[in-house]
Amino acid sequence: MARTQIKLLIFLITVGLVAGTLAMGYWVYMNVLLKESQVEEDIAAMKATDRPRIDPGVRRFEAAVELIRDGKIEEGREALYKLRQQFPESATCPEAMRIIGEINMDQLYSPNNHSGKKDYIVQPGDSLNLIASRQGTTVDSIIRASGLMSFNLQPGDHLTIIPMDFHLGVSVSKKQVMLLRKVGDKEYLFKIYQAKDINLPPGTRLPVEMQIAGKNAIYDGKAVGSTEIKHVDAEKWLAGTKAGISIRTPPVARALPVEEPKAAPKNAKKSTTTPAAASAMPAPPPSPAAETGIFLSREDIEELFALVSRGSKLSLVR
Repeated sequence: MARTQIKLLIFLITVGLVAGTLAMGYWVYMNVLLKESQVEEDIAAMKATDRPRIDPGVRRFEAAVELIRDGKIEEGREALYKLRQQFPESATCPEAMRIIGEINMDQLYSPNNHSGKKDYIVQPGDSLNLIASRQGTTVDSIIRASGLMSFNLQPGDHLTIIPMDFHLGVSVSKKQVMLLRKVGDKEYLFKIYQAKDINLPPGTRLPVEMQIAGKNAIYDGKAVGSTEIKHVDAEKWLAGTKAGISIRTPPVARALPVEEPKAAPKNAKKSTTTPAAASAMPAPPPSPAAETGIFLSREDIEELFALVSRGSKLSLVR
């Protein structure tokens, strides 16, 4: 009898242990393993979903703009330069470069900023062309930097001379013209201009290195000088040393002449031209090829016209 009771007790203990183990396993599955699996699925779903990326440049941009608003122009500009170097893919970079370009251009022509400029005193017999040639600058630059309202120079007049240490780089894929300035042994990006279009001559292989071959200003089909009244309204462009590559305003579309059909004579016989014969007739001449060049707005051309000269470097990259 005692043995039977002991066996029964052992059986009950065994059943209890098995049941407890099963219960514990079920609890672990429901409260630990299942939740971990759900978390992993949620993480996978989040990774699969296109989530907006955080732009690390936004805060840098806002901080730089705040410096500029507080009158700390130099610090703000430097912060924008660093933003472009550290986060070139930031959506704020185009606006950062626009602000940098405006600051640089304002300081370049500001009468209160003498950095990198030279004060020239007009001598007897001087002319704007002579001064520009001797000082290594352009007439347009002297006129703008000095704020000249009249081109009649008098001995003793003070003129502001800006060295022509600028050159141009063109990114064809981005349709950008970059104005670069060399200071000492270093050069930096001064301003970016967005091209309206770039159409290079067929067969052009990039990169291309060349120079500005000439500066042209045409009004009513005639060349005009920088001191002529019509120069302001003249069409300007910078011609490169490679044929077909110039920086200019977009070409104006010209309507092709339309020839009016001629009335057939009353006694003329009805045409007997067959469809086969008509197809053999000569085709009309093709339309002229699209003009080539790097096309900028008129305002941008005017700005560049004063800052580059014949011999300035012009580089084209993909």
